[in-house]
Amino acid sequence: MEAYMTAKEAAEYLKLAERTLVRLAHEGKIPGVKIGGQWRFRRALLDEYLDTLAAQSVSTSGAATAQIIDSPLDEILTVKQIIPNLEASDRTEVIHTMVTHVTKLGLVKEQAWLEAALAARERLVPTAVPEGVAFLHARRRAADMFPQQFIAMARSEDGVDWGSPDMGKTRIFFLLALRNDTLHVRWLSRMAWIVRSPGRLAELTEAKSAKALFEALLDGANSLPKSLKPSGQPIGR
Repeated sequence: MEAYMTAKEAAEYLKLAERTLVRLAHEGKIPGVKIGGQWRFRRALLDEYLDTLAAQSVSTSGAATAQIIDSPLDEILTVKQIIPNLEASDRTEVIHTMVTHVTKLGLVKEQAWLEAALAARERLVPTAVPEGVAFLHARRRAADMFPQQFIAMARSEDGVDWGSPDMGKTRIFFLLALRNDTLHVRWLSRMAWIVRSPGRLAELTEAKSAKALFEALLDGANSLPKSLKPSGQPIGR
């Protein structure tokens, strides 16, 4: 498994002040995890963060670009997009089951492409975070592959080994398919905030149905701090 960087090492790598890096990580704007009370960072995720910034810079420096609305959670996640009892024993089965599910809902144009893209992203570095959660996504956004942007969720009772930093099994999986890099980063931060809010993981673990899971997530989304709330406004690529 790839070694973690300390906050000091990551700050030097990104050419940021360590205090700035920690603040951005705390706000969910830079990918990092807390282990033993200390922030730790994976180089591959920092590289992806830099790639996203570069893509945003290119898109905003040119002429008019396509606009996509920063919609609330209940417009990109529905009860039907939740699998409350995921039956999968390994990474391949999790990806296949989730992608098959959203493909049947008409949310994906090419199932094989998305499965391959998610698997490739996981080979780069696992998307699992401590306490049993993973945020599956492709390395690059591909708006033409999705009739509409969406988030899907699945929950495994037994859990799956996913390379989590705390070495525990992953039980809650989110699949993010946003239409551009800006929205991807925003929703990754939002979903991370939601699952980290007090009592939320227990609520998601104990929920009895897809509807109960949806309501728990929606409640979390409604509690997002102002800085993370969806704007309802167009967002450029």
